[in-house]
Amino acid sequence: MACIRTIFFIAALLLSPGAALAEWTAQKAARVEALVQQFLTPRPGTVTGPALSIAIGVDGEIILAKGFGQASPEAPASERTVYHIGSLTKQFTAAAVLRLIETGARAPLSATPLALDTPMGEIFDGVKKWTAPGEPPITVRTLLTMTSNLPNFTLRPPPSADPWGAVATPHLLAALKALPPHGWPNTFEYSNTGYFLLASAIEAVFAGEGQSASFRDYARAAIIRPLGLSQTGFVDDYAAGSNVAEAHYRRRPAFAQPHWLDGCGDMASNVLDLFAWNKALIEGRALGATSTRAMFSDAARVDPLTYYGMGWFIGHEDGWDSYHHSGSVPGYTAYNAILRQTRAGGWLSVTLLTNSDGVEGLDHLADDILYELRTD
Repeated sequence: MACIRTIFFIAALLLSPGAALAEWTAQKAARVEALVQQFLTPRPGTVTGPALSIAIGVDGEIILAKGFGQASPEAPASERTVYHIGSLTKQFTAAAVLRLIETGARAPLSATPLALDTPMGEIFDGVKKWTAPGEPPITVRTLLTMTSNLPNFTLRPPPSADPWGAVATPHLLAALKALPPHGWPNTFEYSNTGYFLLASAIEAVFAGEGQSASFRDYARAAIIRPLGLSQTGFVDDYAAGSNVAEAHYRRRPAFAQPHWLDGCGDMASNVLDLFAWNKALIEGRALGATSTRAMFSDAARVDPLTYYGMGWFIGHEDGWDSYHHSGSVPGYTAYNAILRQTRAGGWLSVTLLTNSDGVEGLDHLADDILYELRTD
């Protein structure tokens, strides 16, 4: 989770009245490059990736997009290098669900229009265990906002599935249907379970309409292609022409085989596409206004300073709104953030992608880079 207070302070300085793109200089670019090189230099007790790609944008314009280090022994990293993006996938899954609602899709078991408050019992059969006695049902909204209280399967894998092997989607879905909610009802708990279920729910909606469409097919058709995200795809099903950074593993790679991370961590992209994604969201081209507000809403309290919307952590301070998320999957670590002036609408975007798991401090690196942007 990003250091919200530091980021807000730096952003306020960077985008204060009088700040302009012309103030980006070769000296600042050199200082940013030095920070990244320092971050990539191995230090005791830290993990770094062989490569790191970065994109920084202000008010919809990229001011820096570059790669550092080696994407593979044969290829240097660049702004076009593709990485697995881990939980940044959740932003795209949330958008796909919201788009499906916008288009008037129907819940397969009830045939009623799909909505945020549609109970999952109208989408999946055999989910009676998901509703605790005296409690409201799990809905599309509670999965999106991580308030379903269904256990996180990547912390507690189903006994019948091997985390180091492949798993069939129907097998994992059946195992998740048998899990009752736990903890305090309707409170936030970070969980991959909900987003795996949302991807499966999209497929169930199409099956109910007599269509055979995978979540990946729908995400490409509804989100990726319309926004021109030409290098955004899925793990082991990359976009054409992708130059994928070679993975580096800190530990034995669990949940790396299909289809463990469907909808919650199975996408790949580069920093240019992720900047374009951020820009499309801010400009209202990715979703309608109602859906965009829902995605960036204070839907679930995480801690005194932080909320979870739908695929994004949310913060507010001193006239600024922060939307951010990190991602870590076998072999890769990612970080994506948007900062927007609540009233004036100016905004900043920072994306960092690297090819090792277990990398810590990408949020701090972003803080340091933003500090350099406002110094003389």
